[in-house]
Amino acid sequence: MPFQITTTVTCYLLPGDGPIAEKEFLKHISDPGETYFIAYAFTLVPMIDDIIAAHNNGVPIYIYLDYSQSTGQDERPEVQRLVSAGVEVTTGTSPAGSQYICHTKGIASNDHPAWCWEGSVNFSESGWHQVNTAMVFSSQDWYDNFVAQFIALRQFAWDQERNLQLMPAPPPGVKASPSSQTETQAAEKS
Repeated sequence: MPFQITTTVTCYLLPGDGPIAEKEFLKHISDPGETYFIAYAFTLVPMIDDIIAAHNNGVPIYIYLDYSQSTGQDERPEVQRLVSAGVEVTTGTSPAGSQYICHTKGIASNDHPAWCWEGSVNFSESGWHQVNTAMVFSSQDWYDNFVAQFIALRQFAWDQERNLQLMPAPPPGVKASPSSQTETQAAEKS
């Protein structure tokens, strides 16, 4: 359902604002609030280092990435590094069909107040140098809707696109689908 928010937004137009946008972005990666990412590209090494450090410090972090990030030559090692560190990473496509990609570039962190990021800039080294946009704002409504979308995407990916996952098992919060419950019960009986 469409929704509206009213808030103050800080807008970045890249590449001119690239250095300050990237600095703002990286500053919030290790915020202590529960943080959700939905992203297309995810190869910015300082971001990945900060996510792993935040995870090791107990910050709950959840990531949904386009499936291309788990198959690309440059992308897969970085995503695997996150998974190996114990960070929750789900990869997938679109619930509208596997021929469609996950193209969002957004973050919602439940800081006090909520910190939100949305834009066209990929979370990559080159994204800050390309013609892109980014917006930073605080909105509990946007946070809540973004998290709801994340949960639906994650559930879809683990139900319908299990073959795209790098994690060996579904993360907590994913409900077992009827087919996976049947598989689990069959495995328990043998």
